[in-house]
Amino acid sequence: MALSNMQLYNQRVKAKLPGGVHYNFHMPWEETPIHFVKARNSRLWDMNGNEYLDFYARFGSLIIGHGNEEYSESLKEMIDRVLSVSHCDLDAEALELISKYVPSAEMIRFGVSGTEIVQNALRLARAWTGKNRFVRFEGHYHGNADNIMGGKVQKKGDAPIPTEYFGDLKGTAGRAKDVLESQSYLVPWNDAEVLEELLLKNGDEIAAIIMEPVCVNGGGVMPAEGYLKKVRQLCDDHNVVLIFDEIITGVRMGLGGAQTYFDVKPDLTTLGKAIAGGGVPVAALVGRKEIMQLLVDKKVIHAGTFNGYPLGTAAVKATLEILSRNNGEALTSMNNNMLHIHELMKAEAAAVGLPFVIQGPTACASYHCCNEVLKNTSDYTFDIMSLDIMLHTSLAKHGILVSTISRLYPNISLSTEDISFLRERIGKAFVETKEIFDEVFESIN
Repeated sequence: MALSNMQLYNQRVKAKLPGGVHYNFHMPWEETPIHFVKARNSRLWDMNGNEYLDFYARFGSLIIGHGNEEYSESLKEMIDRVLSVSHCDLDAEALELISKYVPSAEMIRFGVSGTEIVQNALRLARAWTGKNRFVRFEGHYHGNADNIMGGKVQKKGDAPIPTEYFGDLKGTAGRAKDVLESQSYLVPWNDAEVLEELLLKNGDEIAAIIMEPVCVNGGGVMPAEGYLKKVRQLCDDHNVVLIFDEIITGVRMGLGGAQTYFDVKPDLTTLGKAIAGGGVPVAALVGRKEIMQLLVDKKVIHAGTFNGYPLGTAAVKATLEILSRNNGEALTSMNNNMLHIHELMKAEAAAVGLPFVIQGPTACASYHCCNEVLKNTSDYTFDIMSLDIMLHTSLAKHGILVSTISRLYPNISLSTEDISFLRERIGKAFVETKEIFDEVFESIN
């Protein structure tokens, strides 16, 4: 059988690009890249002419949609006017917009990637408290730095010390020796008693608690009632800096992020992805003025060639102006359309007998091929993840592109025509997935 244009192109790319992909985790399957040639609103077209409805949105960053004219013109104007300088005349406008909507954003520093901005947040917390360790949670993800990715608990004494283990999907060779064990504690999320016990015993060495306020990376698990407020109080009691990683939830849960939604103000927040609309990379570290003063006083270093680059600043300004207009009308419309799509998907799955749930915030929801909503990050097992991947593959085959790790990321150009497009194709994808499931389970049994 002759290879398609895209298959031939993939072979050409793979000869020079490791694995033929721009990122990888320790997953026991190989991703087949789709190379796109055209995009508009919520649609994509690949090299073979296939059309897709885009719920991948480049890991959720593309909240503006493809080809948004106002956004694109803002970037083009900046390219033509001033492209590569350390400071530009949009700095104040972009900073003030973030500060207007994000409660913890008394002061702001820009970066490029979420990984580096998280590390700078931890550095600030250590400098502020004079302590070394931080607490993180099972199922949460904060970038691919050595000290914060993967691991599981192996208790040494009474302390929940993370360590590497065989089969870790976020494990990696080449990690600095003992970096997990020496810097952090790892505990279950949504369990206030476990966290309180840890702080009572080891609070004198804990500088920060970092978490996703909604555990999107752990399957779209929402915080338990009162949990975030309890964590806030524990941090106050033990002189611990509370860091919300809102790189996903920021903007997607509203312009003020999850901290506004749940009315809990962290000390520091990391932002990224959708904060700049999705066309260019921007991350931001925002927080309390007295903590950020450590940067003013040059007691803490934060460096980067492209920090606050003009194109990124223009993207942040344009994104927040578009999303905030008319009391956030664009976000409201997007969420309403997406709720319609969620109900449509659940109904079609039920019609073919496919186990299927959708959970989490509307604009960054997760789907799972199981019968009940996941209540804990530990419920997001490898078996469920594998079934989700099978559905992901079937959806892509029928022109519905979702994140590999079972996320549904809409953008503000989502329309009734897109809903019709999905309605025409989703049933076939679910039927095909159900047939695959039945074959797999029959072979196991």
